[in-house]
Amino acid sequence: MTVIYLVRHGQASFGQQNYDKLSDLGHQQATLLGESLISRIGKFDKVVLGSMLRHKQTLQNCLTAMQQDTPENDWHVDAGWNEYDHHDILAQMGPEFADAPSIERWVRSQDNPKAAFEKLFNDAMNRWMSGDYDNQYVESWDDYQQRIKKALQQVISQANGATKIAVFSSGGPISVVSQALLGVDPKKVMQVNWTLVNCSLTKLVSTGSRTFVSTLNDHSHFEGKQKSLITYK
Repeated sequence: MTVIYLVRHGQASFGQQNYDKLSDLGHQQATLLGESLISRIGKFDKVVLGSMLRHKQTLQNCLTAMQQDTPENDWHVDAGWNEYDHHDILAQMGPEFADAPSIERWVRSQDNPKAAFEKLFNDAMNRWMSGDYDNQYVESWDDYQQRIKKALQQVISQANGATKIAVFSSGGPISVVSQALLGVDPKKVMQVNWTLVNCSLTKLVSTGSRTFVSTLNDHSHFEGKQKSLITYK
């Protein structure tokens, strides 16, 4: 039996030109997660991560706090665990959304910036997921789902006796995996994504004959005195 812990990265630098890096809070979240895991599960037999900087930084903070000295040469980097390209998805909504500064200017010009951005993002995601405009995107919604499912199968098939595997990834891939294993309507996968806490744990169990979700979005390490660390971006 193999237990796979899907770790969502810590809070990224939302609103910055370089979104793909942890904020100060994100580093703190990853460290606290690692401190919690020392007594809960012990050290991982194998670590896998996407190729994004926020995945690497989350892994580094977490393993350091766990006092687990796994050299970088032993990390298994697989871009299949990367998040969707939100820049490309937003850009297809019009020229005014071509890059981060343009989007920021548009958001600031709205009467209710927060609500306007949420609607824009939801509309952009729904357009991408509809499948009606696949040729306009760097990666279609269907291709995105398939690469994540392939990445999970590779983790399972290449476990090589490891019983505890950590996968450092993002909310989208974790949602796709959870949706597929739980039998949730694929159109509702983003509803799962919106609920995932930064540095939460989703635990999968693979028995050889089947793989199932044991726990979803566990963030008990942030409850109580640490509740201020609960974030979703």
